[in-house]
Amino acid sequence: MKSLDHDINLLIFMFALTLVLSFSSDSYSDHYSYGAYSKALPSPSGPTINDEGLTVEKVVSGLTFPTSMTFVGESDILVTEKNTGQVMRVLDGQIQDSPLIDLSVATKIERGLLGIAASKHPDGKTFVFLSYTESGNEQDGSDVKGNVDPLGNRLYRYDYVNGQLVNPVLLLDLTAIPNNINRTDHNGGKLLIGPDNNVYMIIGEVGGHRTQAQNVENGPAPNGLGGVLRITQDGQVVDGEPIFGNELPLGIYYAMGIRNSFGMDFDPLTGNLWDTENGPTSGDEINLVFPGFNSGWSLIQGFSDDDLLGNGASPSDLVIFGSGKYAEPKFAWHIPIGPTALKFLNSDKLGKEYENNLFVGDINNGNLYRFTLNQARDDIVINNTYAGDTTPLIDKRVDNTVESIPIIFGQGFGGITDIQIGPDGYMYVLSFTGDLYKILPTSQSTVPKTNSLSQSSVVPEDSVLVTINGISGDNSYSPNPITIQSGDTITWYNADTVSHTATSGSDTDPDEGQLFDSDAILSKQAYSLKFDDEGIYDYYCVYHPSMVGEIIVE
Repeated sequence: MKSLDHDINLLIFMFALTLVLSFSSDSYSDHYSYGAYSKALPSPSGPTINDEGLTVEKVVSGLTFPTSMTFVGESDILVTEKNTGQVMRVLDGQIQDSPLIDLSVATKIERGLLGIAASKHPDGKTFVFLSYTESGNEQDGSDVKGNVDPLGNRLYRYDYVNGQLVNPVLLLDLTAIPNNINRTDHNGGKLLIGPDNNVYMIIGEVGGHRTQAQNVENGPAPNGLGGVLRITQDGQVVDGEPIFGNELPLGIYYAMGIRNSFGMDFDPLTGNLWDTENGPTSGDEINLVFPGFNSGWSLIQGFSDDDLLGNGASPSDLVIFGSGKYAEPKFAWHIPIGPTALKFLNSDKLGKEYENNLFVGDINNGNLYRFTLNQARDDIVINNTYAGDTTPLIDKRVDNTVESIPIIFGQGFGGITDIQIGPDGYMYVLSFTGDLYKILPTSQSTVPKTNSLSQSSVVPEDSVLVTINGISGDNSYSPNPITIQSGDTITWYNADTVSHTATSGSDTDPDEGQLFDSDAILSKQAYSLKFDDEGIYDYYCVYHPSMVGEIIVE
């Protein structure tokens, strides 16, 4: 870390820095798709909202892989950058020249500067909390370039004074060393200040750790990973009845059994905490996270009756501490979308019908989803405010891409990393591409509303068309196989509602993607490629490996 005063007087939980678990079991091996790391690019025509009364304006471009943001004033936003370790300030729609702070971060896969939250106090003092994977040698990305182990996944508190972050205090120190040496994923890192003024941090199981917090009965004791952690703003255990137990780290767990998450928020009406959770190749979730919530990983992902992990586990097989309790997700996707940010719209500025609705972004498609809650606000209910056929969503599961159409509120943002509601009551959406957008009523915008592109506008006239129909085996790409002449150009047009790819090879091919790789082809977008060499080329979708196609070049 650059320019850090390590003279720390307050309590620091050092329960995982030197602990490297050796426990492993084939029964609890992780399954995950590398498609989760393929992020949607923004629509060339810009994001769109499926409500003629709303539009999208770009606030700024030029941020470097931003991950989280927080408002500290009316038009004053602090934004974290994953790989630079910098906190940038966006003031009155302009990115300021100098960062507020420049931290040394490990950056491989999902490591980096991950979360930010601000807390203003009556005495005028403002605290800013940052969570990040701290570099092991004070150099950004040294875990990538030099295989240097990071110091840890750490939570710091800073004083925000005159546009600077000063007086760092280390509050939490969690291991960033994966249990599986080849993995550096599932670091989570999102931060919130709760209605109780405590700090909430969500963290995944960090590269496949398998402890009792991941519901491995004979595994090591919990080490602070795989859950929602709660501490005071001074880094202390929160007073009151213990949830999972008194001893550390159990005393700071608010929830456990969480595989990985990039989003959580408190319902402004009830104070209940909700989160998103990423499944492996299936079972992305939205959860109501009560004190003691056990999400079920690594035995259960998605609805328990669906047995998506194929191990036959039930809630009775989970490891339960204190007042811990399993609960089914409130919504799940059986197709991977990579859910990220989650936010309640605590404003009527976009229309009374959207006030206090729940919004979720994703990384794979760049979609923004909308959900309504029941009267008790303890469950998701798909009511008559949605357009399209909502019958398949009665079971709260998305089984195929078409089912998700009614809940898509907007698209084309690129992979979404954060959603916040500004002091002005409008919704702000952050994309990993470096763009920050604002959603507002069309009547209040000076920018013409963008409409979705038609097929004819994105498919060149002199190319050969292949239509991506959806997840349907060797019928996913049409025509399939397709025969072309050397020198012809194929254009894949995505007629589905989620992103797909055209990637050479197959899911089991170690050289997949070497010949060509479209990356994410957004819904209603296209990708073109010229083929000069004769031969037969197999290809597939990295998001949905059962989608396969063949190209014959004569």
